[in-house]
Amino acid sequence: MHNAASVAIGITIIVAVSLIGYWFWVPDVGALRTWDEFRTLPTMECVIDDAGVKGLTGTMYILRGELRADYKVEGDGIAATFHTIIHGDGTTYTWADNINFAERTKINLGEGSTEENLFKISRCKRVWDISPEYFTLPSGLQFTERGE
Repeated sequence: MHNAASVAIGITIIVAVSLIGYWFWVPDVGALRTWDEFRTLPTMECVIDDAGVKGLTGTMYILRGELRADYKVEGDGIAATFHTIIHGDGTTYTWADNINFAERTKINLGEGSTEENLFKISRCKRVWDISPEYFTLPSGLQFTERGE
């Protein structure tokens, strides 16, 4: 009986350590190569920050194969705030505050687009919950295809 209790305690400890390790493990978001990899990411909140891009700051959220980024670009006394939502199939919507800009495009990971580069310059942590409503496009905006 004593051995069975020891085995049960040992198994419980192993399971607990495994679950804690899984929770604190954060994948390297910048290493993504496919949308399948993107769709398997856990719920995360990321800080967008890159010393190589002066004036770029923001926050990125990942939930169930979707991404939302809210970021500001500042330089030469001018600042603009942008928002990007990427769906798991690569359809990307980007719009700006106080600027007539609302664009839609389809990107591939690895093509070097601004949206794809957001993955590379973000430090992420797991979070418990992000509202799915946060990934809803704003009403009243007409998105044009990139390049039009």
